[in-house]
Amino acid sequence: MPDYNRLNIEIRLLVREFGNERVYWHREGEWIMVKDWPLPPNINKRSTNIVVLIPPSFGNGEAIRDAFIDSSIKVFHKTEKKYVPIPHFHRQFPYARLQLGTREEWKNKQWQYICIHDRNSGSHGSIMNYLIHVYKFLDDPFRNWEGTFSSYRK
Repeated sequence: MPDYNRLNIEIRLLVREFGNERVYWHREGEWIMVKDWPLPPNINKRSTNIVVLIPPSFGNGEAIRDAFIDSSIKVFHKTEKKYVPIPHFHRQFPYARLQLGTREEWKNKQWQYICIHDRNSGSHGSIMNYLIHVYKFLDDPFRNWEGTFSSYRK
C-alpha cells in the first residue's frame, strides 16, 4: 500500500509546479497525469500528456519506473539529421490491466510505454524527480544510460 500522506504531499508539489488544471490522479493513488508536460527542444512536439504509474509500495521503498507518453513523439538524431523514434520506448507494456483501461485501449489511444528505473531512488525518489529523469532521458536518449537507469539496455 502506498504511503498516502507522502503521495498527497507529492501531488500538492505537482499542482504547485504545473497548476491544478493540468494535474490529475487516480483516487486510490495508482497513477498521476500531468497534461501539457513540457518536452526537451530536440523533440518533434513541445509538450505531451504523461501518465506516471505509482507502484503499490510507493513511499515505502519501491521506486517509480513506469510512464506513458504520446506515441508520436520523435527525437532529432544529430548524426542522421532527422527525427527518429525514441530508443527504449516500448509499444507494449507489462500490465494486462490498469485502472485506465486494457492494453489494447492504451494502444488505441496512441499512448506509448516508457520504462525508466532510477537505480538510486528507492524510497527517496519523488514523482517530480522521476519526471526530471524522464525529461533528461528524452533530452539525450542516445547516450548510454546503463549506469543511471537499471532498466536501460542498448
